[in-house]
Amino acid sequence: MANTCWIVELEPIDARYTKQWYTEIPNQLEYYKDLIGSNFNIATVGTNGIQGNDKVSTGAFLDFFHTNAYKSSQIERIAKLFQEGYIKSGDRFLVTDLWHFGITALRYMAELSGIKIEIYSICHAGAYDPSDILGMKMGKDWSHNQERAWFYACDAVYVASDFNRNLFLKNLNIPEEHHHRVVTVGLPMNYLENLAYRKSLPKENVVLFTHRLNEDKIPEIFRDLRDHLPSDIRGVMTQEENLNKDEYYDLLSRSKVTFSCSLHENFGIGMMESVLCGAIPLVPNRACYPEFHLPQNVYPSEWTTSFDAYLPHRDKLVDIIVDYVRNYDVHMEDYDQRFEIIKNAINPVDMYNRLVG
Repeated sequence: MANTCWIVELEPIDARYTKQWYTEIPNQLEYYKDLIGSNFNIATVGTNGIQGNDKVSTGAFLDFFHTNAYKSSQIERIAKLFQEGYIKSGDRFLVTDLWHFGITALRYMAELSGIKIEIYSICHAGAYDPSDILGMKMGKDWSHNQERAWFYACDAVYVASDFNRNLFLKNLNIPEEHHHRVVTVGLPMNYLENLAYRKSLPKENVVLFTHRLNEDKIPEIFRDLRDHLPSDIRGVMTQEENLNKDEYYDLLSRSKVTFSCSLHENFGIGMMESVLCGAIPLVPNRACYPEFHLPQNVYPSEWTTSFDAYLPHRDKLVDIIVDYVRNYDVHMEDYDQRFEIIKNAINPVDMYNRLVG
């Protein structure tokens, strides 16, 4: 009987990419296993009745309370799958968020029942990252030890960027002999390639700020910057627009420039979506940005490390943005290079191969 790759999904939230992941990760794994001729079955664990929730906590990716209820229901479901004999030796698990106490439960049930499974997880961020909300609010004594425990419970942890990988290894003091178990693969988002047709749609003189309005994104810089743009160039903060997903992509498709001054970024999905839709990126030389953007679209980090640091460089940023808008067609000549970089980042073939190969 064929083995199964079980997906322990993040709760689907319309305003986050987790809604897309809910259907697209199983689809991607099905496509890849057919491509390589694998006989693995693909199954989503699901929950024991609890549904997704579109509410998120202020400054956070998910709702602090509902995500724990959702994960608890997943554990209940997994326990039932063990009890009823559906999970067997050789099965593999993809836990789509390392911050899932179900990893502990999985190892507990598997090892005590003698069922040999493999566990792989995706690490988005965590308490090891001082710029993440978990790193800012949680006690490091217990949370760092918890993250280490989950790391050792997994056969491999996948991260989106080398920046995130280095942060994880350094701040959790992972011994060098175990570094190979943290693997940079990007994120499973190849469905975003479908946005590329939007690059040819009519554009307006719009500059985007796609980030959540969190402290580490320094939104006050963009608020000031947009006030100093010429009157025919409009700066838009997507989080102020209360858009659904279709409206959000429509706005991205009409924009010529996308701007970031974020202090912290492990992947930068909003920037990548904007670029695929045809916006010219302008990003700082820090965090993950140099990994995913061309050098000509990267400005010196010191220009925007704080609002006060930004002020002496405001005119230079305005000039670059105006140039991008006024000479949009010239700067779009680099689109194919940008597309290839992002295409590689959203197709984690090494992870797919480990899961179903």
